[in-house]
Amino acid sequence: MEELELAKKLGLNEYESRAYLSMLRLGNAEASVVSKNAAIPRARVYDVLTSLEKKGFIEKKPSKPVAYVAVAPSKAFSSLREQRQQHLEKHLGEIEGIASVLEKQLYQKETQSSGEEYAILVEGRANIYSKLAGLLENSQESAVICSSDEGITRKKQGLSSKLASIGRRGVRVKFRRSPNSRFAVVDRKNVLLFLHPEGIEEKQEKALLINSPYLAGFLLSNNKK
Repeated sequence: MEELELAKKLGLNEYESRAYLSMLRLGNAEASVVSKNAAIPRARVYDVLTSLEKKGFIEKKPSKPVAYVAVAPSKAFSSLREQRQQHLEKHLGEIEGIASVLEKQLYQKETQSSGEEYAILVEGRANIYSKLAGLLENSQESAVICSSDEGITRKKQGLSSKLASIGRRGVRVKFRRSPNSRFAVVDRKNVLLFLHPEGIEEKQEKALLINSPYLAGFLLSNNKK
């Protein structure tokens, strides 16, 4: 029973598992012998052996009557691994293609259209910083980050590599200190507005990611320190 369950874990069904285990014991045999030894109906044994051959677990001998020989488990495993890797790569390629089509046809039209405003609620400090890092990565012109002294220090540390990267390509980054205001404005249109004061637990922190040139201009003009 233990051997049968192990064979099934290789992706073989009940009859295939029985036939392969039987072939390992016999070494080579005709279909009728496998049918009797593995308790597989004669009407099914040829289909089962053909399936095992396609999967790389047995090989057909050029003889009459037709006989089969077992493939060593290690060799069969290598063949199975290659087949599954190819299947996985094909499947991942299909997923990537679908994602690309959806992004081109839907995502950019809905959220990236020029002049179209939108707002997204972001929860948790780690997610908020991830969104801010994404805004900085895609920035083309400037970024203004307004926060308390503690908040500025934290953001400089958490986003140090991203800040250095955009600085090298000419994006201007300014930090403004404020005890009351907490926001980031990128390229004068993308706003990340923190909804809580300092001191709240990281997981409870929330922010709004807003695409609004009007709000961006308002925040920049009212926080010029």
